[in-house]
Amino acid sequence: MSGWSIFAALINFAILAVGLYLFGKKIVIKKYKDRREKIARGLEDSQAAAEKAAGLEDRLAEAREQGEAQRASILAEAQAAAGKSSLKAQREKETALAGAQAEVRRETEVLRAHLRQELNRQTAGRLAKAAGELLAGEEYAQARKALTTDCVKQLAASFGLPPGELARVEAAGEADLVLTAAEEPDIEDLVCLAQGVGAALRAQGLDIRDGDVHIRTRINQSVLAGVRLRVGDTVYDGTLSHMLERAEASIAGADAAGEDFIGILQETVAQADRSIDYFQAGKVTRVSDGICRVSGLPDAVAGEMLEFGNGLAGMVMDLEPDNVGVVLLGEYEGVQEGNLVRRTGRVMDVPVGEALLGRVVDAMGRPVDGGGFIAAADRRPIECPAPGVVDRQPVSVPMQTGIKAIDALVPIGRGQRELIIGDRQTGKTAIAVDAIINQKGKNMLCVYAAIGQKESTVAGVVEKLRETGALEYTIVVCASASEPAPMLYIAPYTAASMAEYFMYKGRDVLVVYDDLSKQAVAYREISLLLHRPPGREAYPGDVFYLHSRLLERAARLSEAAGGGSMTALPIIETQAGDISAYIPTNVISITDGQIFLETGLFNAGVRPAVNVGLSVSRVGGAAQPAAVKQVAGRLRMEMAQYRELAAFTQFGMELDKATQASIDRGDRLTELLKQPQYRPMDAADQMTALFAVSEGYADRVEVKDIARYESGLLLAVNHAWPELRQRVAAGGKLNAEELERLRSLIGAFSESFT
Repeated sequence: MSGWSIFAALINFAILAVGLYLFGKKIVIKKYKDRREKIARGLEDSQAAAEKAAGLEDRLAEAREQGEAQRASILAEAQAAAGKSSLKAQREKETALAGAQAEVRRETEVLRAHLRQELNRQTAGRLAKAAGELLAGEEYAQARKALTTDCVKQLAASFGLPPGELARVEAAGEADLVLTAAEEPDIEDLVCLAQGVGAALRAQGLDIRDGDVHIRTRINQSVLAGVRLRVGDTVYDGTLSHMLERAEASIAGADAAGEDFIGILQETVAQADRSIDYFQAGKVTRVSDGICRVSGLPDAVAGEMLEFGNGLAGMVMDLEPDNVGVVLLGEYEGVQEGNLVRRTGRVMDVPVGEALLGRVVDAMGRPVDGGGFIAAADRRPIECPAPGVVDRQPVSVPMQTGIKAIDALVPIGRGQRELIIGDRQTGKTAIAVDAIINQKGKNMLCVYAAIGQKESTVAGVVEKLRETGALEYTIVVCASASEPAPMLYIAPYTAASMAEYFMYKGRDVLVVYDDLSKQAVAYREISLLLHRPPGREAYPGDVFYLHSRLLERAARLSEAAGGGSMTALPIIETQAGDISAYIPTNVISITDGQIFLETGLFNAGVRPAVNVGLSVSRVGGAAQPAAVKQVAGRLRMEMAQYRELAAFTQFGMELDKATQASIDRGDRLTELLKQPQYRPMDAADQMTALFAVSEGYADRVEVKDIARYESGLLLAVNHAWPELRQRVAAGGKLNAEELERLRSLIGAFSESFT
C-alpha cells in the first residue's frame, strides 16, 4: 500500500511538473513575443528618428545657409545705412555749423550795435559836461553876457502865447513872467523884453499896456548863459545848459555805424539846434498803474505825445478843464507827483519805412531785437483817417494763404478784413504765420503785431519766420504780456501805421493783429483807471470804435490814390466757443467775414480746424483764382451737406447707397483739407488735389491713404504738366481741353495707385 502510494505521488508530481512546464513555456513564449515586438517597434522608431534626424540636419544646414545669406544682406544694408547716416550726419553737422556761424555773426552785430549806442551815450555825456565846464570859465564871460542879451532880443521879437495861456492872461488883465538867468540881467534888457511882450500880446488881440507886463527874475548858475522865460505853463528856454542838453540827446541818438565816428560827432554838434526852445510844461499830480494826471497844459490835444523828465513818453487820453489824463508808455516806476511834463506839439507817431523790414520793434517803434539803431525814412501818426470811398476800389485780387481749407472755402482778397476767431490753442496764430510765410516771392510785405503774448512765444514765431526767409519782408511789433496796458493798446495802431506807409506807396501789405481781445482788455483797464463810465462787461461805450477805426484803415486803394492795398487779419479769442459774445460780435460786424476754428475739430485731429458752417468770406469768389473757383465752387456745399449727413450716422441709422457715398466722399474731402503747419501750398496744387477728390477719382482710396495719394498725385501731375502752375497763376479758367487733360492725368495716376 505504501509502494502504490509512493508511485501515485510520483505520477502526480510528474503530471504537475509537465503542467508547470507547459504553462511556463507558454508564458515565456508570450513574453518573448512581446519583447521581440517591442524591440521591433523600437528599431522602427529608431529608424524613423534617424531619418528625422537626417532631415533635421538637412534643414539645419539649409537654415544655416539662409542665415549666413541674411546676415550678409543685413550687414550690407547696415553698412549702406551707416554710410548714408554718416553722410546725413555730416550734412547736419555742416548745416548746424553754418547756423551757428550765422548766429555768431548776428550776436556780433548786436554786440557792436550795443557798443556803438553805449559809446554814443558816454561821448555825449562827456562832451556836454566838458563843454559846460569850459564855457563857465572867466574867458567866456563876455560871450555869456552877449548870449543873454541876444536871447532877450529874440524873445522880445518872437514872443507869442498859445490860445489857452492867452485866455488866462486876458482873464487876469495882466501878464506875469518869470525870467531865469545865470546872472542879473541888465535893466535895458528887461525893459526891451517887457515892451516886446506887450506889443506881441496886443498883436494877438489883448487890450494890455506895457505896465501890465510884470517880470520877476531868478538867478540860477546852472543855466550857464541865456535866459529861460515862463508864462503860466508856457516856457521859452534859450539857456546854454538847455542847448547842451539837446546836443547831448542828438549825439546819443545818432547812428554811429560808420567808421568815421569823429566826423559823425562833429556833424551832429554842428547841426545841433541853438534856437530858443518853446514848449508847455505841466506837473504830475497823481500816478497809479500806468496812468497819471497832469495839471496845466491847457493847449494839449487828444493823442498828443508828452515827455517826462526821465525820458519816458506819455499820450494824452483825457482832457479836463484843469488837468489832462495821460497813459504812460513804458516803465513808470520813476514817475512821481511833482515831476515836470512837457508837450511835444505832435500827436503820437512811430517810425516807418523800409529800414524796419526784418526787425522786431516795440509799440513805439523802438528796436527790441538787439539789432541796433533803425534809420527810419519817416514818421507817421498811429491814428490816421481811413481811406474814403472815392479812394477805394473793389477787392478782386487774391491774397493766397497757402491753406487749402481757407483758399478754397473762405478766400481772402487783397484789401479785405478777414477775422480769425476761436478758442485758445486752436491754431489761430498758426494760420496767420502760414499766411505770412506764403507771401514769399509774391511782392507782398507783412506786419505782425503780437499783443499781450509771452515773449518766448513771440521769439518762437520770429525764429520760424527767420528760418523760412519770411522775416526779410516782415515787421514784427511786439507788445508782450509783461508790458503796461497802454503799450498793448497802441500796438495795433502802430502796426497799421507801418503798413499804411507802404500801402500809400503803392505796395501790397498784410497786417496781422494777434490778438485784439487782449487789446480790448487793455483798453478796458485804461478806461476804468481814467474813471470813464463802464458799460457791458465793464467795457467802455466806445470799445466798438476802438476796433472800427483800426480795421477800417484796411483797403485796396484806387489807381488814382496809388493802387496799394492793406489786408487785415485780426484775431479774436473766444471763451468756450461763444462766438456771440460782446467783443467777437463787435469785430464780426466790422470785418468782411470770419474763419471760425472749432475746438472739437481741433481735438479730433482736423488741422486747421475750420468750421465750414460758421466760416464765411463776404468777398467770396471775387478774390479767388478763376481755376480754383472753377474746381472748388461746389466744395463748400458738399462739405456742408456732409456735416449734416454725418450727424445722422451717430444714431446708427441704415443709409441708402447715395447717402453713404456722400458721406464717404466727405470723409475723404475732410482728410484732404488737413494740412501740416508751415507747409503752405501753391494754388495749382490746391486746385489739382481738390479736383481729384471732388470728382470722385479718390473714392476707392482708403481715407488713411489720402495724404499719400495727394503727394503722389501732385508729383505725377507737376512732372507731366509743369506749365499748369503758370496757367493757374495767370488767373484764367481752364478750358475744356485743359480740363480733359487734367482728368486724364488724374485718372491714370488713380488707376496705378495702390
